[in-house]
Amino acid sequence: MKKIEHKIVLKNNKLDTKLLLQPIQEKIEIFDRMHKLLETVSDCEKGNLLEQLESLDLEILEDIDEEYADKLEFNDIEEVLEDEPKLEKVTTEKSNKLTQKTTDETILDELVKMGRTQDIGRSTFKDLGIKTILGWETVIGKYCVTRTSVFRYQYEVKILK
Repeated sequence: MKKIEHKIVLKNNKLDTKLLLQPIQEKIEIFDRMHKLLETVSDCEKGNLLEQLESLDLEILEDIDEEYADKLEFNDIEEVLEDEPKLEKVTTEKSNKLTQKTTDETILDELVKMGRTQDIGRSTFKDLGIKTILGWETVIGKYCVTRTSVFRYQYEVKILK
């Protein structure tokens, strides 16, 4: 892993991770724990771990851009996101596989089965392959996706009766 982009952006903008939103802080903590594992895993497992770290770094950058774009002095996040064609190819391949086999409703079925119905970020929906544009209340099949925050793109999934 060449450089950790989200740390560079935080440093350039003099942002403290403790001041970020809780979900972003949790992703950064997960990233740090995974990064420490790089020293302990075997060479054959490093490739997979590096790929996961790069995609998590990109996800953190997208979340920071989504929440704090208007407050950043050195907002080079969009340039970084554009400079990552390898990662975007990986995620588009995954999302193409999802859209070929599934619809937005089946993706929501899986989320409900996993019990993941609260505090779901817009970027998570995008990563899962949801194509429907989400508003304050969006009906997708038998589900209603409701935005739960004014300043953040956080949603909850409810089953319509």
